[in-house]
Amino acid sequence: MTWLVLGVSVLLVVMALATVLVRDLKSAIILLSTLSLFASLLFLMVAAPDVAITEAAIGSALTTVIFVIALFRTRKAGPADDASPDQAVDESAAGVRREGVTHA
Repeated sequence: MTWLVLGVSVLLVVMALATVLVRDLKSAIILLSTLSLFASLLFLMVAAPDVAITEAAIGSALTTVIFVIALFRTRKAGPADDASPDQAVDESAAGVRREGVTHA
């Protein structure tokens, strides 16, 4: 049993590193969800079933759903406007200079 817990623990570390290092967001979400499932399995193996159920429900299910919804909503959304934020700041500063507003 100890070797099994150690193996799952090493697998958790490897999956966490893979989640951080992967470039694709969909792959990162899948890896994070799988990592959470293995964490709930580890909690079950060390006799913490209440924590395992909570991790599976919240960590794996709910968090994954939220990440997937956020990913698809950000993919659908276009840019707010064509101007970059730096350009917008420059234009507003130029407008203030034209108005002749001074700071006290």
